Amino acid sequence: MKTLKSLNICYKKNLADEFNNYISSFTNSLFEYDHHDELIELINTNEIHFVITKYNFELLKKIRVLNKQIQIIAVLDEVNHTHLLEGLELQYVKFIQNLDCINVLIDILKDCVKTLDTNKSNVLNLENGFIYDKYNKSLFKNNSIVPLTKKEILFFDFLIKNHNCFLSYEEINQSVWNGVMTQDSLRSLVKELRKKVYKELIKNVSGSGYRIDIQAQ
Repeated sequence: MKTLKSLNICYKKNLADEFNNYISSFTNSLFEYDHHDELIELINTNEIHFVITKYNFELLKKIRVLNKQIQIIAVLDEVNHTHLLEGLELQYVKFIQNLDCINVLIDILKDCVKTLDTNKSNVLNLENGFIYDKYNKSLFKNNSIVPLTKKEILFFDFLIKNHNCFLSYEEINQSVWNGVMTQDSLRSLVKELRKKVYKELIKNVSGSGYRIDIQAQ
């Protein structure tokens, strides 16, 4: 797998003090820009893998026209329905509200690197018109967000990240419930989640776990 050190990161000047002080430890190839025109020029003249910038839909559309694969980390104060739909259109966009949390940023970058490495989109087209954005952990149908509880998101995202693989009750317990799961709580969660998606999506495996099967995209 590619490492962060081998990738080129382009970022907006003065995004956050701690971020600016720490970013140099991620990679040997940093490109800083101030104005939008500078960013476009950098993308035109260099192989940029990541862009970290304040969210601007029109700017990001220009970036996407220039390069279909650039991973974008978009910083904004609050993420809403419109932003998430625009993220689906653009693809490879991860929204973040706080750059000062370095550990969160590192995890985001690692997820993006995995996507770069596999050359697969973060947007999954499921059956019956459902779409899932792995980066922003958002489920959609007919251009509307499907509301999920925090626990439903944790469970659904865990299955999606390990799609086409059987996940045991114990694995689900540790990853979703931190070791305090009950069978009733799991059954109840699956029942409610199936109502929001479609029953065939989440499959029970011989009474010992669950899986989600997704066709190659």
